Amino acid sequence: MKISINGAEAEDGSFPGETLKEVLDAILKNREDSYIRRVWLDGQEVSSTAQDSLMTSTSSIALLELEVANLQDVLANNLVNVKEYLEKLIPGFQKAADLFRMENEQEANKYYLQILDGVDWFSQVIVTIMQSWGEKLEGQSLEERQKKQTEFMAQMLEANQNQDWVLMADILEYEMIPLYEDWREVLAKITV
Repeated sequence: MKISINGAEAEDGSFPGETLKEVLDAILKNREDSYIRRVWLDGQEVSSTAQDSLMTSTSSIALLELEVANLQDVLANNLVNVKEYLEKLIPGFQKAADLFRMENEQEANKYYLQILDGVDWFSQVIVTIMQSWGEKLEGQSLEERQKKQTEFMAQMLEANQNQDWVLMADILEYEMIPLYEDWREVLAKITV
């Protein structure tokens, strides 16, 4: 079986194993703080976590191609992305608040839906960053911040259902913007 890692061919026999899982474990053992992003068996992409893929016999594989990433590089990239996204999300809160106040409900709700997607993405990425970073946040814990955000999201959902556009605008402007401006300050102090 030939093995290619990030486009470079590995030496024959350098990663022994009877199954794909054993070979992947051997590869990761030699690459601390790395993880396998993508796997191809004979040109077909497979899941690196699916049991049927992991139990594939190495004797049935002609070519194993891997994309391996360093965890620190991924975290640094995610940190840059989340900081850049905050620079778009915070003005988005204000734009939506302004539109709700002008009673332009259709346009405001379009921004609101984008905000929900943005908040969801931000939350997923920030949890990964904070768990990997491993240091304590100044002020509130991650859990306290998430609880506060969840409360604001529930209030916005209720305001939207009741078509209370003034309340929606107030939550966006006076609760969500400060929450995410605080995140901006927290993220500025993180170095990966």
